[in-house]
Amino acid sequence: MQLLTNKNILVAVTGSIAIYKALELIRLYIKAGANVKVIMSKSAKKFITPLTFETLSQQNILDDENENWDKNSIDNHIAIGKWADIFVLAPATANTINKLSNGIADNILTQTALAYPRVKLIAPAANTNMINNPLTKASLKMLKLCNFKIIETQNKELACRDIGDGAMAEPEDIFHQTVSELLKDSYWENRKVVLTGGGTIEKIDDVRYLSNFSSGKMAISLATALYYKGADVCLITTKQLDLPKQIHTIDVQSTVEMFEYTQSSLKIA
Repeated sequence: MQLLTNKNILVAVTGSIAIYKALELIRLYIKAGANVKVIMSKSAKKFITPLTFETLSQQNILDDENENWDKNSIDNHIAIGKWADIFVLAPATANTINKLSNGIADNILTQTALAYPRVKLIAPAANTNMINNPLTKASLKMLKLCNFKIIETQNKELACRDIGDGAMAEPEDIFHQTVSELLKDSYWENRKVVLTGGGTIEKIDDVRYLSNFSSGKMAISLATALYYKGADVCLITTKQLDLPKQIHTIDVQSTVEMFEYTQSSLKIA
């Protein structure tokens, strides 16, 4: 679906091994119909060449060496911010996070972030000790107060072979949060919604049961659409689903379970 038709997304990448995930993220944006421009820090180009991003986005990248102040150009840190509907910084190194929280703008990426007035999504990526350093944690708290929305890191094996927190969020998770920011509607924002979906299993005995072929796809689509609109969604379902992480799911089997959880969820809502 062309969810992001005519939306302009500015993606900034810094020097982290997680930069390879930004390629998949940009592909998802473009597949959804968005126009994408990329800003690269100097260290980002040590991992992936500008040509790769230019080929994928079909747009010139912006860096410290090619800023253009011609009247009709958007390739400078002021005009590009006016062009973009949303600014997505992924991956964001601990260095860049700490710079931004202190208002340091010593390269085109941080200058653009400082000049951009609307919501900025930031997906950190760093070694566990670096992401959990009190200075970095304090910086992330400061950024939350300054129009940044933090996309939480993951616990997994990192490139340095350490196991712990610090891995960048998956491209699909960043994509979902970006779409939600761009499509949210004031009517649905923060409204609580409860949905049910999927075919139940009614046990006859320990061997046999009655069920149906319900796929739950309608409920999945509705839940995702309402999440994109800004709703606080709870989906009670019999299916294992691939959904945005912000959608709360309750797994059930029988109609009795579905009924009981629906009742309790509606009381909470």
